[in-house]
Amino acid sequence: MTNSIHLPGLNGLRAIAALSVMWGHVFQKDFGNWGTSGFSLPVVADGVTLFFVISGFLITYLLLNEQKTSSDISIPKFYMRRILRIWPIYYVYMIIALWVTGTWHDSNIWYYGFFAANIPFIITAGIWPIVHYWSIGVEEQFYLFWPWVVKLTKGKYGRLLAVAATLCGIWLVCKWGVYVACGTNTLYRFFAATRFDCMMIGALGAILYFKGNTLFMKTVGNRWVGLICLTALAFSTPWMGCVPAPVRPQVLALLSLAAIMSQLTDNPVVSLENRVCDTVGKTSYGIYVIHPLMIFLLSGLWRNAGLQISSFWDGVIIYIGMTVSVCAIAWLSYRYFERPFLKMKDRFTIVRSQSSMQR
Repeated sequence: MTNSIHLPGLNGLRAIAALSVMWGHVFQKDFGNWGTSGFSLPVVADGVTLFFVISGFLITYLLLNEQKTSSDISIPKFYMRRILRIWPIYYVYMIIALWVTGTWHDSNIWYYGFFAANIPFIITAGIWPIVHYWSIGVEEQFYLFWPWVVKLTKGKYGRLLAVAATLCGIWLVCKWGVYVACGTNTLYRFFAATRFDCMMIGALGAILYFKGNTLFMKTVGNRWVGLICLTALAFSTPWMGCVPAPVRPQVLALLSLAAIMSQLTDNPVVSLENRVCDTVGKTSYGIYVIHPLMIFLLSGLWRNAGLQISSFWDGVIIYIGMTVSVCAIAWLSYRYFERPFLKMKDRFTIVRSQSSMQR
């Protein structure tokens, strides 16, 4: 029997993460050329970090509930759930994108086939239509060891907290040390891109929330603290440049965790639990995966039509057109391609989140 857990607002946060990533890429020359690169929106500075924290939080919370329900964690079932969710659209989009853009012959393609896309990203040798797969590679690598850590601690939550906090601290110290000693070299890029620490911050929040830690719930779980952090996260682009580079992801991760908790408190000040957020959140993985190819295709149509960007409103039209187009394609993918795999995924589910049918 499958138990169901509802975590309100997580789909809304996924929607914010996916849309902010897409909006941040719209005018990047790596993906398309609209004739200008001067437009940007002052929204989430790094939506990928929000994705990482949500993943770390949700995966850990579900594993803890599975452990509580069945007195164990089935690692094979965990991996089958991840395969059925991540792999289908990952490989289909990769094949289509490489064929459409003519980049299928790149020698680094094998990294992407085996979920190691963060390696060419770190050495600045990524394949542009699928360069964003680096974050999916990081998540898949995290899944190789974290479920085992949760399983082997056998319900000793203090021990699990200590492991997560230690790993997060070691990662941050190493990254800061490399930055001070060597600057932004390849080794620093390794620590900066491999965001295990951000996922650990999400995991730490999940453990404390699962145990109902009083101090955590009164501080991070306070509805007004959550509102302040959610606002700071949503409009982080203008001020994030003032934060030292080595700790920017961690600052955003802490804000992201507070944003998650702001939705899980009773009567949140700003609730993301609504139909629009839920719909966009359900398709957030598709939005993240397909948006670079859509930028490439739509920017090409824009130039071929002889259109120019001569005012602020031209940029707004592009943002709206991109958002509507990508969300529509992602919804079609979710409805007619991904859902059959998600139904198969339920066969391997012991504890199911009503917000977990996404990435």
